[in-house]
Amino acid sequence: MMKLLKLLTLLATLGVGVSAFALPTNITVNGSGTLLNTIGIANASQYGQGNNDPGSNLTFLNGLIGNWNGAFNPDLPTNPTLALQQDSLNNATSYNALTGYEYVVFHFGAGQAGGQQVSPGGWWQAYYLGGAGGSFGLPSVGGENVGGYSSARYFGVTPTSGPKVPDSGATLGLLSLGLVGLALVRRRRSTR
Repeated sequence: MMKLLKLLTLLATLGVGVSAFALPTNITVNGSGTLLNTIGIANASQYGQGNNDPGSNLTFLNGLIGNWNGAFNPDLPTNPTLALQQDSLNNATSYNALTGYEYVVFHFGAGQAGGQQVSPGGWWQAYYLGGAGGSFGLPSVGGENVGGYSSARYFGVTPTSGPKVPDSGATLGLLSLGLVGLALVRRRRSTR
């Protein structure tokens, strides 16, 4: 037990961080943290998304961030602002998100699941990117596609300076260095 405590203390001293999120992370959740419509996608009635415009998307995103932060730790960054708009995606069936942004809000429309009977105005989905990009396929609701990607709006720019969370290679390297240090200390003590 004492060895484990020393190792954890050493790692904390070295500043080894562990990313809290698998990026990108679908944050389209309700107040209890459950993914909406089981896959993390919202229809117009779930957040009052009457329009697909930057202001409505930001209201939607802020609601989701509030739900996420109320249900999970650590908290997501708050108060994002519009950083980039990609409209007219022509109902694409896949999308590659850009890097350098905190969030992306997608709008889907023109599919069976996005029809007037189920969700007039289409569907919305939001992801926490944390600066990472990602590849996205076309979601479906109840076995029906939601149409294609009609827009992607990015919110919040990831800072380019400041503390960074080490990647897995750096984390493994620091962990190895710490273990070597502990072995040397132990060897030194046993030879006295």
